[in-house]
Amino acid sequence: MRTYMYAFLMAGGMLALSGAPSSIGIIRSNGEFKLNGAAVRGNSTLISGNSVESTTAKTVINVGPSEITLLPESRATLYSDHTLLQRGTTLLRGTSSHALEAGQLRIVPVSDNSLVEVGFDDRKLIRIAAHTGAAEVFTSSGELLASLSSGSGLTFGPASGGSSSGQASANAGIELKGKLVEKSRKYFVVMDGKTYEVSSRTVNLGKYVGKVIDVNGTIVATSTESTTVEVGSVSSAAAAKSSGLSGRAVVAIVAGMAAVGTVAGLAAVGSRKSISAP
Repeated sequence: MRTYMYAFLMAGGMLALSGAPSSIGIIRSNGEFKLNGAAVRGNSTLISGNSVESTTAKTVINVGPSEITLLPESRATLYSDHTLLQRGTTLLRGTSSHALEAGQLRIVPVSDNSLVEVGFDDRKLIRIAAHTGAAEVFTSSGELLASLSSGSGLTFGPASGGSSSGQASANAGIELKGKLVEKSRKYFVVMDGKTYEVSSRTVNLGKYVGKVIDVNGTIVATSTESTTVEVGSVSSAAAAKSSGLSGRAVVAIVAGMAAVGTVAGLAAVGSRKSISAP
């Protein structure tokens, strides 16, 4: 009888173990953090779908080859292939095997040594900075919005007239900053390898040829080779040279979220605090 009871208990234990969720990573902190709302000190295992919230100390999470650092007062939900940032700021060190989602944006590291910072500011804008390596920014529907090289950053906010769902629309608002060039009686701004053809019925673009300009307009057509923008207003970007920003400094993009500021060097981000890599 005891033999049968022992076998029954062993079988039940194995069944319970086989049904238990498996760990996808490790959480560690020098202070206290919250795991699914419960206070934890030191370290813990991570299960897919766990909510992790840092308190006064940063919290470091390893998921496969990727390392996710929640800075103080930040919260995120983590899965094996992506992290959903809900509050605060996080640093993602890794490759394209793990993405970071914030609002309607999906940020994917694309270099072996990528270290990307993503965070919400006080105005609920989303700041993205590539400290090292490169990263790409996509909409929730998978459309590429921007490519960041090492040392560059973007600040995204709701696009004027854009879709609140984050889906691309043909008439999304866009802002550009770069040198205006003329070719075959057409005008172009080229940034980060992407060509924007600009035209206007109200602005004389010819007088800006060869100058770095700020452009506010509307996307009227897109293709794999270029994006066509109907210009609403243009101004000379005289401040770009004095602030050390290059012609590829500011790109504003489309689809429910628009880039409202970009820096060529992280030191030029203005009032944002410099955050050192862990």
